[in-house]
Amino acid sequence: MKKTLIFITSLLSFGLLVGCQATSETNASQEAVAENTQVISGTVSYRERIALPENAIITVTLEDISLADAPSTVIATQEFTADGKQVPFAFELSYDNNKIQANHRYNMRATIHVDGKLRFTTDTIKSVITDVENTQQADLRLVGVR
Repeated sequence: MKKTLIFITSLLSFGLLVGCQATSETNASQEAVAENTQVISGTVSYRERIALPENAIITVTLEDISLADAPSTVIATQEFTADGKQVPFAFELSYDNNKIQANHRYNMRATIHVDGKLRFTTDTIKSVITDVENTQQADLRLVGVR
């Protein structure tokens, strides 16, 4: 009887120790991810006096535009609905700093879709991160699509 009790107590103690170790490893990996995460904030707006429906989808994208003859590479993207709000829309886009290379060019871009159709998009380059100013704020002006 004593041997069984000691055996069960040993198993429970071992289980608790293993559980504590997994938690500390998880916390360490979460801290590493947090250290490598950066944020670009800004606004999305357009000049036209057109109200957006509630179901309008706003997409903000950080992309690598370094290669001239190749499509851009998406680094991070954020998508949200208008929910009855109107421009300007504020955003905070998180990205993994490990994906950034000092000698590359990065651009912020935004689009607005209504019922699956593109209604507004950026038409100019908004350089960020590795530009001369190390920009972390991007106010994006969109133009209407016909």
